[in-house]
Amino acid sequence: MTQGTRQDSQAKVTDAAAALRPFLRDGMCVGLGGFGLDRKPMALVAEIAAVPAGALVLETFAGGADVELLLAAGKVARVSACHVGLDHFGLAPLFRAARQSGAIAFDEWSEFTQLAAWRAAAEQAPYAVVPLDPASDLPKVNANIVPAPAMFGGDGAFAVRAPRIDLAILHVEAAHPDGWALASGDTYLDAMLARAARRVVISAERLIDDAELERRHREVHLVAATVDAVVPAPGGALPGSALPDYMIDFAVLRRYVEAAAAGEPADGLARIITSALAAPAGEQGGRA
Repeated sequence: MTQGTRQDSQAKVTDAAAALRPFLRDGMCVGLGGFGLDRKPMALVAEIAAVPAGALVLETFAGGADVELLLAAGKVARVSACHVGLDHFGLAPLFRAARQSGAIAFDEWSEFTQLAAWRAAAEQAPYAVVPLDPASDLPKVNANIVPAPAMFGGDGAFAVRAPRIDLAILHVEAAHPDGWALASGDTYLDAMLARAARRVVISAERLIDDAELERRHREVHLVAATVDAVVPAPGGALPGSALPDYMIDFAVLRRYVEAAAAGEPADGLARIITSALAAPAGEQGGRA
């Protein structure tokens, strides 16, 4: 369903398989919401990791366990990000190895230039023009950043190409069945990513009714018209955090990093990440 024809619907609530599998295909561009290890849509990422579609292009402002899981599943051809890491635990090990070996392509951005590229995509513009120090190495490593004509004088103008994002997946604190989504904390660039993508699937810690939506309307950051499917997924950001519901599962991530350093095969690393999703609520080592 394209952005221009989305309709509000009470039938948006579904499961991850129904929301994703009919639309996944080789080579598509998937936008990953959240930031670092916070409010990443890990339950939806796990579903993508389980399907045959591969050679994916990942767009994420700051990747973490989401990128690692898809790398472990062999699904990634290219990553476009300004950072991919595991916060307290340093660089993401599978991403680092894939980047150093050249196993995947990488579009490196600064935070500002990637924000500008996403904003252009959200506005359905082909590119944005940004000021950039001509001495920057970014244009040397990212073919999506090129000098822009000085139409009105001045120097240092660069054009950044807007990505074409086929699918965006996001995790939220709460969602209404119509698709309205709320978050108490930082919303990062999720609203912009949702506007930029052709299809948007959100997972939610819980569903809310009309009364709670009305009471918390100032906390809405995703409007129903931009959301195509809502997947109830309590704990769906683990092993990352989804404040105020739970913190990072440090025990799982520590085990993951140690296993990666010891040479654990990719399928074993994937099982470590998804073990946090499989654990009953309240049993995760880092949960509040």
